[in-house]
Amino acid sequence: MRVIFFIIAFIFCFTHNAEAVSVLHEMKTEIGVFDACTQTFEYSFFNAKDYDIKTSLKTSGTFGALYPFKATYHAVGTYNKSRFYPQDYFYETDSFKHRTKEIIYQNGVPVYRISTKNGDERKDEIKTEEKYETSNDLLSVMGELTRALVDGKKCDFKQFSFNGKRYTKVTSEYLGKEKLVTPYFKGRAMKCRLNLEILDDAEAGFLLGKNAPVDFWVLEDEKTGLPFVAKVFVKSTPLGELESLTTRIEVKNAK
Repeated sequence: MRVIFFIIAFIFCFTHNAEAVSVLHEMKTEIGVFDACTQTFEYSFFNAKDYDIKTSLKTSGTFGALYPFKATYHAVGTYNKSRFYPQDYFYETDSFKHRTKEIIYQNGVPVYRISTKNGDERKDEIKTEEKYETSNDLLSVMGELTRALVDGKKCDFKQFSFNGKRYTKVTSEYLGKEKLVTPYFKGRAMKCRLNLEILDDAEAGFLLGKNAPVDFWVLEDEKTGLPFVAKVFVKSTPLGELESLTTRIEVKNAK
């Protein structure tokens, strides 16, 4: 279940091609007849070399009563023209149990995974596979896709993410341009399709089956030229169609 909310989180955040900028998104998600959750996400890029990504979400309404869940995710690191180099990735979730996980990197390579469950801590050394040596945490991978878009490229993209245990092949495909109208934004949007292929045959989550496509639409903010994801759509989940909409964006130029 939590994976689909995380997917919504990371594909909603796209930043302006400025030397230093921070972008806040506010969104809401419906699944079938349920108002499922609300989210906030903030991406920051500094001096064309550092990044800081924060996301949070909380289930709401009847859905929240059936499945109470809230989470925060945070990734920081550096980047250049060739790749992103994470320094630290941390998340905290509260559902029926309280969990945290942190991945600590050295020179962009994960070395330790520190996890807790209801206060009990465990630290494991991470052994990576050489063929996936440039894989990053999921937030950092989406930071790479963001940079490609703000540099004027389309959303065709391929990379591997690594959560400290499993590798996932992340691909994004450009599907063309089309008119988009939501209650909050409208315009001619770039339509893209995101796919996650879990490489160890694990399930992607209760609501998002393995290899289930996620469509998303990218618009540009009229005032700043900022590209941002206005809508996310999943055709089929066990509870019906999933639709997530950006309700507000705020561009905060870093000083």
